[in-house]
Amino acid sequence: MTTRSTGKATDRGAEAVQILAGAVDLGLELVEGLVSRMRGTVGRSDLNDLVADGQEDLRARGELLLGRLHTGSESHMEAVARRSVTYRKAAADE
Repeated sequence: MTTRSTGKATDRGAEAVQILAGAVDLGLELVEGLVSRMRGTVGRSDLNDLVADGQEDLRARGELLLGRLHTGSESHMEAVARRSVTYRKAAADE
């Protein structure tokens, strides 16, 4: 646990996520600024689509990262194993 100047205790994982999200937000702002300046020089008609694809990719990566860091989430293999046990028990009962 760490304390901030406000005296509130915060979880290290939550603080790391906040710092990471802030860095990502800053990076996106920089990229958006560069893209807006480059639009006139590049002259690509599909530039908006490329930017949208890039933003969607970053959002998906962030979602995956947050899913891995979330302590309450169950891993995929654990869920598969649990379903397998349930199916085997049901098949044995028949």
